[in-house]
Amino acid sequence: MRPVYTKALSNLGNRIFEIRRENCDKYLSEYHFHSECQLTYIFSGNGQRCIGDHLEDFESDELTFIGPGLPHVWYNAHGNISHEPSEQSITLHFDPEALLSFCTLLVETAPLHDFLERSRQGMLFYGQTKDALKKILRKMVGASDMQKTAYLFECLATLLHTEEYAVLSNKSYSNGSPRKDGEIIFSIYNYVFENFNNEISLEEAAKLANLTKPSFCRFFKAHTRKTFSKFVNEVRINEACRLLVQDENQITNIAYACGFNSLPNFNKFFKSIKGITPSDYKSKLLMNKD
Repeated sequence: MRPVYTKALSNLGNRIFEIRRENCDKYLSEYHFHSECQLTYIFSGNGQRCIGDHLEDFESDELTFIGPGLPHVWYNAHGNISHEPSEQSITLHFDPEALLSFCTLLVETAPLHDFLERSRQGMLFYGQTKDALKKILRKMVGASDMQKTAYLFECLATLLHTEEYAVLSNKSYSNGSPRKDGEIIFSIYNYVFENFNNEISLEEAAKLANLTKPSFCRFFKAHTRKTFSKFVNEVRINEACRLLVQDENQITNIAYACGFNSLPNFNKFFKSIKGITPSDYKSKLLMNKD
């Protein structure tokens, strides 16, 4: 499945950046890319993220930077109860070419050029850098236009001088041209999310990747740092967590609805992934509601 081109900055005239709060039950479910850069702070939600050829779980309090032309998508599995239901993320988009042109009149732009090249693989921030950027984004959302501009440059100053990040995609992407590995990864990702409640076939997944089963297993683990079966079970357990929020759902029914063929198997995988049994998880949810 090829990624879809979108335009992040639309109907803004000549403005080169925009910041907004996102409030959606499910993050954009199309594997897409755009020429704008994207700094996203997710403070409520969990699920999976696919960035380039990288596929991994995400949780609340995550901050990422997506470079220009890098395909990406987040899928929110609704596994956690949010105590901030009205807001799930803050996203800053900016046009890198327009920003570079503007900065050329003010400062040396070589560090910004270097950062934008590195960002084509995607970045996950941590430590003091993440804390600093979170504070700036929160203040930026409610600021005046002039203050927002000042906060934009404060963000850039932080981004350009930090080493507190992990690179996400194994390969860089440029000019909106995705590499084949990214397309394969998202095809598998899409197959699992559309079929997790039924039987998932390793053979079918390998066919989608046009690989033999052993080659596919090596390919998937190299790109996601987990086995295919573990990923499938994580997707199923995340869906089970969503269903457990609803009081009327019986645990046995949930197990079968999420693709498990027996209750003991469901309990085993649930505890290995979440650290507690499904019944204990449901009990904690009911206590939190009280």
